[in-house]
Amino acid sequence: MTQAQTIRHPARYTPALLPVFAEYLQGAGSILDPFAGTGERLEELQALLPGARIVGVELEADWIKSPLVRQGNALDLPFDDRSFDAILTSPTYANRMADHHEARDDSPRNTYRHRLGRPLHPDNSGGLQWGREYRTFHLRAWTSALRVLKPGGVFVLNVKDHIRAGKRVRVTDWHIEALQGLGCMVTDRADIAAPGNRYGANGGLRVESEAVIRFIYTGHYY
Repeated sequence: MTQAQTIRHPARYTPALLPVFAEYLQGAGSILDPFAGTGERLEELQALLPGARIVGVELEADWIKSPLVRQGNALDLPFDDRSFDAILTSPTYANRMADHHEARDDSPRNTYRHRLGRPLHPDNSGGLQWGREYRTFHLRAWTSALRVLKPGGVFVLNVKDHIRAGKRVRVTDWHIEALQGLGCMVTDRADIAAPGNRYGANGGLRVESEAVIRFIYTGHYY
């Protein structure tokens, strides 16, 4: 068994999302996931969309478990302009999964660095909690993704809010506004019940659903 096969990714797609992804991506001949992780869920999606060419990009080679995924950087995608009919992506959620690996207590940890077992690549957003650096990173990532998306193409975003200091952090709203500012128009949205981490510092408070938003890329910034 290889190292990649033994390392568990902390944030795989929830299976309940796959039928929504398939519905929103119907008709797309080529689909790119710039934050693909292991790629195992992409293989399941491929079975639902057998006519599509699905490609994933993952920065950390140790996580890749699928032939659909190649190593690469979402901030500098290795594809020509206007190469894809659709983007499917789930960015990091800016929550406690970005905690530091060397915890000083014995509490359970489901974080990117902890699961990888080594420092993250400098361009890995798994180390970014909510704040200006997180937002700046994702504006760069969305600009990179839209460069390779055909005008009129579909952009499917999966993201989730979280609770910090007892208050809801509106990560989803920020991503929607950012993509709208880059020329994307919302056409559909579904909120899917999904489990979160079992551990945390918010007294059991959880955001119980993940959003899946479908955009059409107009090719024009606003």
